[in-house]
Formats: sequence, structure tokens, C-alpha cells
Amino acid sequence: MKLEGICLKNLVVLDFGSNSVRLSINKMEKIDNGHRFAEVKRLKETTRLAEGMGNEEQKKLSPGAIKRTIQAIKYFKRVYQTYPDYQVLSIATAAVREATNSQEFIDEVLALTGSRIHVLSGNDEAYYDYLGVISTLPIKNFMIVDMGGGSVELAIVKKRQLMHSISLPYGAVGLSEQFCQNGALPEESLKAFKSFSSRLFDGLSWLNEAKGSPLVLLGGCNRTVARIKRAEEGFADLDNIHGFELDVADFKRIYANLLEYSTKERLNIKGMEEARSDIILGGMTPLDVLLKRLDSKKIVFSESGVREGLLYEMVDKKKI
Repeated sequence: MKLEGICLKNLVVLDFGSNSVRLSINKMEKIDNGHRFAEVKRLKETTRLAEGMGNEEQKKLSPGAIKRTIQAIKYFKRVYQTYPDYQVLSIATAAVREATNSQEFIDEVLALTGSRIHVLSGNDEAYYDYLGVISTLPIKNFMIVDMGGGSVELAIVKKRQLMHSISLPYGAVGLSEQFCQNGALPEESLKAFKSFSSRLFDGLSWLNEAKGSPLVLLGGCNRTVARIKRAEEGFADLDNIHGFELDVADFKRIYANLLEYSTKERLNIKGMEEARSDIILGGMTPLDVLLKRLDSKKIVFSESGVREGLLYEMVDKKKI
């Protein structure tokens, strides 16, 4: 992805995800060996851009989802315009990538912000996830699982080198719409969901290379699992999850508990985000299947993913 001419004081990144849209404002700073971006502001709005996109042949952004997202960008614009010398970089992932009517949305964002959206490929997402993780976590051999709203990225890393990666067009929002009933998973639906997930992974023979490896998790549903565990352990800051570790047994216990609760009942769980309560099982079920397949024992959470990986690449390749 070509990103040239980023040279101003504050880089504004608008990240159009399938479940939420995010703003990050990053101040460019000089350091001994060049430059770096330091994040000074972060905001998130849940807009469900991928909601109701339909089947694979005719995926469309709904008018309601577009309206919600544009409203969020208007709010973000009022925020970032208070910063001096800013430049806006817009990126989008699965929902915009797969929608047949995405150009209308891209044009609307351009008119509002002056920034044309860079639509990342699935390979881009997986690669920038990898850069974001290895730039911030001292881990050598692992597998990345980034469960987004509209896709999931998988990557195997050995000795900090990217060995295999793929993006699959199945995320927490779409999978929840396909298998869940008002956020719940009755027995037959759960069985069908797990069977579907197994078939997805069956086609990836290289997954066997990650057997026994820890999983590094990204994405909103995964962050919610970390928040729930941190709440259980009495942490005051539930959102400080970067590098936080979880035994797989704890993941399975939390998953089993959530299966027993309704969407409304889940809101009583400390650490549960309201915007995730109806899609959390859509994000956790494929991961439960994958953990069993790989016989992994440990999970590590990362807050550094696509956006951060993109910024690290820009600095490393001197695109600033």
C-alpha cells in the first residue's frame, strides 16, 4: 500500500472496521535515530458497518450502517480539527472491501474529510497485524488470530518471521447473524457453528505448524474476553490488556459461562461491553474450535494491530 507525503505534526487515522470505526491521533516526534508516532488521542464508535450485508455474492453496506458511520466521522472531525497541522489517513477493512456498493461510501467519506479511503486487502490486514505485534511484544513463536467484525486474520510467526497468513471473510458480526439467535446459541446452532468453523480450518494444512504455540489475540471480541478476566482478577484498569496473558482453561470457562447467558444477562458481567454482548459468541466460537485443534495452552492479548503496524512501516520505510 503506497502512503507517501505524511509529513505534518499530527497524523489522524480513521479506521473503518466492520463493527466499529476508530479515530487515533498520532503526534510525530523526533528521536535519536529518526522519528516515531506517539498516540495522543483514541476514540471508538460502534457503528456495525457490516450489519446485514447479506450473502457473499451480494454483500452491500446498508443505508443505516452508512448513516451511523458518517455520523461518527462527523463527531471525529470536530475532535481532530482542534489539533494543529493535521493530516488524515483513512483505512478500511472487510466490510468496505467486500461490499458491492462501497464506492458510494468511499465518496461520502472523501467529501467529508478530504481523505480517500485506502481499502486494505486481507493480506494487508494480516501483515500489518504481524508488524503491530512483533513491534510491541517480545514473543518469538506464536499464531495471530484477529477476529474482526467482518473477517478473521490468521498468521503463523516463527522466530519473529511471518511464515503463513490468510484472511477469511467471516467475522463476529456476520457469523452471529448466521448462527446466533438474538445473541444466543441453542444446541443445534452451536453444533452447526462448530462444524462450519472446523471445515474452514480443515482447508489450512499449515495450521498444524502452530500446534502447541501460544495464540496472540486481537479484535474487539477477544479484547472483551481479556476485560472479563481482568475484572475477575480485580484490576482497576480493565482496558490495559496489551501483553495480558490468559490460560486456555480460563478462556474455555468464560466461553462456557457466556453460552449459558442471554444477551441481556451478559451485560451484568463486569468487563462486558454492551456493543459486544450480542456478537461475543460469534467471535469466540471459532476460536474455541481452533484452540482445541492446536492444543494451545496460553493466550496473549495485543492492543497493537493493523493501525500500529501501518505506522511502524511508515516510520521504518521513511514515508514521513
